[in-house]
Amino acid sequence: MDSEIRRKLKHITDTLWAGGVTNPVTYIEQISYLIYLKLLDEEEANRELRDRLISNNGNAKLLFPQQAERYRWSKWRFKSGTELRDFLRDEVFPYMANSLLKDEPKVAEYFRDAVLEINDPNVLKLVVDELDTLDFLKMGQDVKGDIFEYLLTHLGQSALNGQFRTPRQIRAFMVEMVDPDLGDTICDLACGTAGFLIDSIEYILAKYSENPIEVPIYGEDWLEKRGLTLAQAKQQIPNLQTYRKGNGDRLPDWKLLEESIYGFDVSRQMMRISMMNLVLHGIRNAKLKVANVLSDMGGLTEDDLRRRYKVMFDNPPFAGTLPKDSIRADLPTNSKKSELLFLAAIMKSLVAGGMCAV
Repeated sequence: MDSEIRRKLKHITDTLWAGGVTNPVTYIEQISYLIYLKLLDEEEANRELRDRLISNNGNAKLLFPQQAERYRWSKWRFKSGTELRDFLRDEVFPYMANSLLKDEPKVAEYFRDAVLEINDPNVLKLVVDELDTLDFLKMGQDVKGDIFEYLLTHLGQSALNGQFRTPRQIRAFMVEMVDPDLGDTICDLACGTAGFLIDSIEYILAKYSENPIEVPIYGEDWLEKRGLTLAQAKQQIPNLQTYRKGNGDRLPDWKLLEESIYGFDVSRQMMRISMMNLVLHGIRNAKLKVANVLSDMGGLTEDDLRRRYKVMFDNPPFAGTLPKDSIRADLPTNSKKSELLFLAAIMKSLVAGGMCAV
């Protein structure tokens, strides 16, 4: 990610903070909504171009049919003031959540219960204008992923209901120990921002890359800021942790990779952030679900309860105890402590011979 993109992202987050959106989880969620709307508009332009080049008969399945064109980013981004804020809040968000339910259920699910919380029209306009200068369609998957990882660093150690973001070096170490491979079903029962899932995907992509590169755990930006090569950094820090990164050019089946990723989280806010994180890393069809995996009334289906995974990662919330009557009856423990219940759920969810890191 180059310094100009980093500057724009910093300008966005600083402006939101100054404009009263001070909870990092909230402003990452708000930026996610806007990035998603921009991505959808770019995807729609791509579909239109493809349709003109291939069939020229207007039969492409569009996200925004003619009567809904006004909801596209490219149509409303020129608005300003209260007109922009009210149009986004009262028309665009409801269209995404309701009108696309049948044809694009994943988009509708993403915007279900979504609320625009950038109330200052001038702040909103500045954020829209900055994001409008980013052409996500032309960016490589690694740059898009880096953009979201940069935003997630703002979470730091700020907690939401006992949830903390697991540091990258711990996640990378755990993934390397377990050594997931293409075809393994991979699950995180408390996925938060999807860090373990992203790191598993990147680990597999590096494994199936012709020329993977070695990256310091703090990212390529860390080297750039210091004006060092990796070799020089290793000389200065002999025990510097690194990981491999690649584009997966030798991956035989991308669809298989996408469909092997599962994540659950009790927070819809966190689930939206993890969905955007995966989308920006090129994974559009992961199976993510808002659910409490410890509860009989947590939203799990019979299929969810029967499914078994080859690889599991978890940093469960240490948030207290659950009432005994709420706990899943099939868990192999009598404990009411959330961290032990998660461990029991993991043991229940692993296939014979499966591996987990917790």
